[in-house]
Amino acid sequence: MKPYIHDVYPVKAQFLRNQPITIAVELDLPFAMDNGQVELEAKVYDLNQQIEVYRHKIGRSDPGQQTVQLMISPKDVDFKGYGVDIYLYLDEEWLQVSSTSFDVVTNWRKSPRYGFLSDFHPKEAGDSEDVTQMAKLHINLVQFYDWMYRHDDLVAEVEVYSDLMGKVSSRKVIEEKIDLCHSFGMKAIAYGAVYAASREFYEQHPDWALYGSNGKVLDFIHIFYLMNIAEESPWHRHIIEQYKRTIEELPFDGIHMDTYGSPKIAISKLANQDKIVKLDEHFPVLINNTRMTLQRSIDDLCLIFNNVGNWPVNTVARAEQDVIYIEVWKPYERYHHIVQILRWAQQYGEGKPVILAAYLKPFMETGDASIDRANHAALILTAVISASGGYHLLLGENKGVLTQGYYVDYSKLSDSFFRDIRLYYDFMIRYATVLFDPELRDVSMTHVDGDNLEYVFEKVSYSTYGEANKVWTLIKEKPGLKVVNLINLCGVSDDYWNTGKEKPTPQHDLSLTILLESDVKSVFISTPDDEMGRPQQAQYEIEDRDRGKTLVLTIPHLDIWTLVVIELVQ
Repeated sequence: MKPYIHDVYPVKAQFLRNQPITIAVELDLPFAMDNGQVELEAKVYDLNQQIEVYRHKIGRSDPGQQTVQLMISPKDVDFKGYGVDIYLYLDEEWLQVSSTSFDVVTNWRKSPRYGFLSDFHPKEAGDSEDVTQMAKLHINLVQFYDWMYRHDDLVAEVEVYSDLMGKVSSRKVIEEKIDLCHSFGMKAIAYGAVYAASREFYEQHPDWALYGSNGKVLDFIHIFYLMNIAEESPWHRHIIEQYKRTIEELPFDGIHMDTYGSPKIAISKLANQDKIVKLDEHFPVLINNTRMTLQRSIDDLCLIFNNVGNWPVNTVARAEQDVIYIEVWKPYERYHHIVQILRWAQQYGEGKPVILAAYLKPFMETGDASIDRANHAALILTAVISASGGYHLLLGENKGVLTQGYYVDYSKLSDSFFRDIRLYYDFMIRYATVLFDPELRDVSMTHVDGDNLEYVFEKVSYSTYGEANKVWTLIKEKPGLKVVNLINLCGVSDDYWNTGKEKPTPQHDLSLTILLESDVKSVFISTPDDEMGRPQQAQYEIEDRDRGKTLVLTIPHLDIWTLVVIELVQ
């Protein structure tokens, strides 16, 4: 029996600039420490460059599990991801290496990773495992879903209460979970639908409601009655005051302003006059007025608005919200639709980060084969969204995974797959600098294939827009940097993102040539599918061809997702 690293992770989901950085290493020690010297070595990487090394000797200790905290120097950066490789030695003999990552930002808006909580029953008191697991996924924003008493009366006056769906919650548990999120450097966001009210509230204020062209009041699942959000409607001020009361009475950091996607156009009956209400014109006003009111009560307000089905991103993208959040539904059903949504939102939002709520219904299915297919679908979709510079709301609770829009009915990941998806989330943070850089521009459709010879792939069947049974080539550039993401869809029978997937067929020895405009500084390859995401120096050659200097390299292996980063001399 020898010492073993059981787990390694940063103690916070995200670190602020110049904040102390701590990495926790959980060790299994099978013997008393006087039987040998155990030592840890931490190597910190900025992309493929090792920038720091720390060594830590384990002092005298009883056998069993212990957690060692390694201190890493603060970073004075605006936004950067780092990798950490932890090497374990016994009497100078190398035993094991384990990896994690962390990022440093000036504020959370630089890189928002969204998760969820939906269980606030009194029996949840004292349970910290849900938030602890989210922190290991680097989730730094947590939506508290259906925490409230009523959609029109958010904060309950009593300690334990039931909502309109019969879900029991405890105010004490909610406050405990908020504090726990804060301890991990997470922001706690209170869910609050913008226009939902109980039947009782509607019957008291029928003139505040929205109606169809047939004169019938509009509702959602015959429980929530839809109210008129127009600024002239009293509901507009009512819901903003409910948001204000929420952040003043509970230590939430902001509001998740939910919508249902329908209606897009409705009828107002204020002052007994029928008037057409185009909601896409009124949402930005509601968002802006909400921020104007709430920021008087809280510093660093977090405000998120739900664009259901990618509507109406064009009118709300530049409103006073912090991110662009899109709930993905049909007809956006194929992988290339995911990228299309992200591109549009990134353009409309002028640099705001984009979060997609793309729920995976394959996790509803049971049986080993179905679970495996759901797991593969999750890894592929994570790769697609991350490689396209977006973020994904999918995971939360206690290893929970969202399968549909009512978060309370989440499914759970197996322990083994949670470890797999953690590798992907670690990878996203380790290479955040090249995955989420807003200055990078997608050139996949203009620099590859056809008459485009800037990037030439050989010895592989490939696609620039995510076709089934091919390798998807997603390519971004900015001066001095070229980033190639390869996502393996070989052996995958369809390109629908919300269906279970076969395990992609591994590809070997992919040939890639890249036309260069300047000398090469470095080239490295990495993947979350092997070696825990550590960068591997690429073997390449520079050839003088008709069109200019050309980089020629071979990508030895592709399981699901591989990243190639080329830095040029400027």
